[in-house]
Amino acid sequence: MEGRKIYSVEITPEAEFYYLELGEYLYKHQTPAAANKKLAEILSMAISLENHPNRGRIEEKLSFLGKNHRFLVYPYTPRKSIKVIYFVEESTKKVFVTDFFPTEMDNDKISQRSSL
Repeated sequence: MEGRKIYSVEITPEAEFYYLELGEYLYKHQTPAAANKKLAEILSMAISLENHPNRGRIEEKLSFLGKNHRFLVYPYTPRKSIKVIYFVEESTKKVFVTDFFPTEMDNDKISQRSSL
């Protein structure tokens, strides 16, 4: 693992709000055990960016912000998934998670939700 850059991961207040919203939805529509597992896996996916922050695909809908937002996809049902949206600030070695976006929402809403 030598030579691997380690970044810190920061979840923005907006992303934290969306994560809690997602939790409410999961607890309402799934068993508590399933909701707990999925929320933990989504958060773990976000934290894993500390080792490989540039592995996600570029989120074109946020290109107007000029921060090269990327995303990882977490499928939580066979038809539904969450985009973990983030950008990397190389100068400070930080990854900012800006959204946990349900893909079943209108994709145009990404630009309204991720304002960082």
